[in-house]
Amino acid sequence: MRNFDLCGRGQALVTGAARGLGFALANELKARGFDIIITGRDEKTLKAAADLLGASYYVCELAASGAAKKLYERIKADGHTLSVLVNNAGLGASGEAWTVDEEKDRELIAVNITAATELSKLFLSDACGRGYGALLNVCSVGAFQPGPYTASYYASKAYLHSYTSAAREEAKRYGVSVSSLCPGPLDTDFFKAAGANKPKTSMSAEKAAAYAIPRFLNGRKTIVPGFYNRLARLLPASIKAKYVAKIKGTKN
Repeated sequence: MRNFDLCGRGQALVTGAARGLGFALANELKARGFDIIITGRDEKTLKAAADLLGASYYVCELAASGAAKKLYERIKADGHTLSVLVNNAGLGASGEAWTVDEEKDRELIAVNITAATELSKLFLSDACGRGYGALLNVCSVGAFQPGPYTASYYASKAYLHSYTSAAREEAKRYGVSVSSLCPGPLDTDFFKAAGANKPKTSMSAEKAAAYAIPRFLNGRKTIVPGFYNRLARLLPASIKAKYVAKIKGTKN
């Protein structure tokens, strides 16, 4: 499997990279010699991030129908050939499953599942045809168990982790690496946007990215930053789900 950290350079697309984990991942890839392309919703914030990274940028609302394909086609039409794709863009939602706004759930599914799947398919089609490339899908430790009071988010990440693991087995015969990044809570604006409280144990996005990128470029299947996050994978899913419910501040 191609080791990009040692013998590969090229262009890397990171979605949702205007801030937080996406920006940190893009910065780590830049430090390893990749030319960076980033996407995001807000042009002002995205341009500021692109200036810091020396990156190209594309404003894109991935929740819109067909947006992922249009984005990928625009990037190719502009003459870019991607060696790396990082599907980082994601949305969250908090509350009892039946109380979450329907439109919020629709957008979450459109970004976390539909857009990530479509971009993965388009990238893998090109990469497997060329015989090289690396795909990183940003999931979550939430992929490993149900998430009471964040049901849609955890379920979307479980889907993406399963999809990524299956695609990895299919793509490796073509020399293409496919990996999942499953961080725990991060010290970013994600929780505020999702309407949830940020855990006190949150890791910095920079620390998570610094752990993740070398392992991704060396072909690691599933990357889980943080010792206690890795240790928690050994617990039964039912116990972890009860813990998630407890830390959400519920009475259950």
